[in-house]
Amino acid sequence: MRIIGAGWGRTGTTSVKAALERLGARPCLHMTEMWAHPELAAVWNRHRDGAALDWRVELAGWEATVDWPGAAVWPELARLWPSAPVLLTVRDPQSWYDSVRATIHPATEPHLEIGPPAVRTLMTETVWDDCFGGWHRALDPELAIAAFAAHNQSVRSACPPARLVEWQTGDGWEPLCAALGVEVPDEPFPHLNDRASWSR
Repeated sequence: MRIIGAGWGRTGTTSVKAALERLGARPCLHMTEMWAHPELAAVWNRHRDGAALDWRVELAGWEATVDWPGAAVWPELARLWPSAPVLLTVRDPQSWYDSVRATIHPATEPHLEIGPPAVRTLMTETVWDDCFGGWHRALDPELAIAAFAAHNQSVRSACPPARLVEWQTGDGWEPLCAALGVEVPDEPFPHLNDRASWSR
């Protein structure tokens, strides 16, 4: 594992996934991979249920993680790959909340049956229940933003500063290239999966 993502979804992680893969850290595991590989979602569900897993086996072949569900276990991954930088993708809290409420929140309402069952369980339990105390609690902007801020601060507190890389939209290639020890590409940084493209 070359880099370990600790940031939650809707913090530019789709763009960062594309950037990391362009820089050679590929494939990069992101929540979007779960729909094509529900067996990966099942791995996280077993972990949440208390199964003892060897992440080195379960994540064999993956070079990086960003977004959920990797962010849910970033401390475990960081211990297993001690030389990998920890990447915390961040965003203005209100902008982040507005994006979550306009995209993943309505698409994962409890009564909907979108996607494979293992992915729905992953979203319900690992994302909504564990991070926010339930899907309905994420409707409350004060509670949701507090959870987001608390998570980011917990990463900053737990990760040694020399190992932590914070990134937000606008930072571009440089922090990622420095973390991976590679040259900055002579091309625009990928900007993917904004709210308009999600709606389309």
